[in-house]
Amino acid sequence: MSPQPQVKPPLPLVNKIVMPGEYYVSWVPAQISTLLGSCVSACLWDSRRRIGGLNHFMLPDSPSDNHGPSDKTKTLLYGLYSMECLINDLLTMGAKREHLVAKVFGGANITGALNTQHIGRRNAEFVINFLYKDKIKVVASDLGGPHSRRIRFNTQTSAVRVERVASANSAALNQERRYCDKLNKDPVNGDIVFF
Repeated sequence: MSPQPQVKPPLPLVNKIVMPGEYYVSWVPAQISTLLGSCVSACLWDSRRRIGGLNHFMLPDSPSDNHGPSDKTKTLLYGLYSMECLINDLLTMGAKREHLVAKVFGGANITGALNTQHIGRRNAEFVINFLYKDKIKVVASDLGGPHSRRIRFNTQTSAVRVERVASANSAALNQERRYCDKLNKDPVNGDIVFF
C-alpha cells in the first residue's frame, strides 16, 4: 500500500487595510482592502509567483518634480510615485515585470471640493496611461461613475471583490479630506506607513 500524499493546509489570509497615501505588497496570501472615492487603487499581481500588492493614491501628478528623500510622505499621495513604489517593491520580492497584470479601481466623481478639478477622472486616466506606458496589461477595471467603492484584493488568487456603495461617498470624501488636512499640517512627517 503506497503512502498517502500529505496535503498542506492553506495558509490563512493576512488582512490589511490600506489608507490614502499607503501601499502594501505581500508574497504570503493576503486580503488587502481599501475605500475609494475619487482616489484610485491599482492591484498588481504576478500570477507565476503569486505576489501581489495594492496602492491608494489621491492625485495623478505632483505640482513639482523636485522631491527630496524627506518628501516621501507627501509624494505617496501622487500616482507616479505610488505606482513606482508598488512596482519596485513587487520586483524586489521576486515578481517579474513581464508577468505583472493590473486591476484598477476608483476615480469616482463624488461631491466635494476635491472634485472641482475632475480629480477622479484625472486619476483614472493617469493609471491607465501609466500602465500602458509600463507595458503592464490591465485585465480588469471599474473606474469613474458617481459612487465610492470598497475593494478587497486577494493576493493568492488575484480575485478582487468590488462593492459600489453610494452610502460610502461621504465616508470616502471625509477620508480624503482628513488625509489632505494631515498633509497640510505636517507634509513631511505624516503617518504614512511604508511596507
